[in-house]
Amino acid sequence: MRSMRRADLFAAFLCLLPAAGLAQSLSDGTAIRADDARRLAEYHAAAGEALLDAFSGGSQADLAVLADVLRGDPLPSDQARAVMSGDWSCRTIKMGRLLPITVYQPFRCRIGADGSLEKLTGSQRTKGQVHRDGDRLVYLGTGFIAGDTPPAYADLPPSPDASGPQRVPEIGVVEMIDENRGRVMFPDPYLESRFNILALGR
Repeated sequence: MRSMRRADLFAAFLCLLPAAGLAQSLSDGTAIRADDARRLAEYHAAAGEALLDAFSGGSQADLAVLADVLRGDPLPSDQARAVMSGDWSCRTIKMGRLLPITVYQPFRCRIGADGSLEKLTGSQRTKGQVHRDGDRLVYLGTGFIAGDTPPAYADLPPSPDASGPQRVPEIGVVEMIDENRGRVMFPDPYLESRFNILALGR
């Protein structure tokens, strides 16, 4: 009963948080899919559900990694853009649905001066672009399997094709803590989990 009351209180708290609007484009004019607009609008709800799953069933070691990744306030978007380019060590954290939390080993990522972002190693990869959306940064990209040549986000079909290569639209909120730490947070990903974090460090 105690855990149920805590979950109810946490859900009520999330309802008080501001949600992103259901616009069909970012503020810089970049078009996004309707379902990706929905995922952005449900960002806080997805994060809350996933965190409840993680803290109810995750190991102490994994939760310690998660707490460290979430520590720190993000820089304003202008300052974030100024420090995010370069090579990064990056690790994926998946929360909710199949397992409470899964923390992967670090891989390599790169962010270009133009805002391009790519996960360079590992079997599950992503490639796309960081865009300005008001006072926040939003990543739009394609999730794919190593060895594939993925289409750009804008060239993906209206809905993922399960019969072909694993190519899915990915949308995330990008936060830089300083020049050596950052995170990309993906609400309601298409595969496996309820919320993903790509933790950046160097």
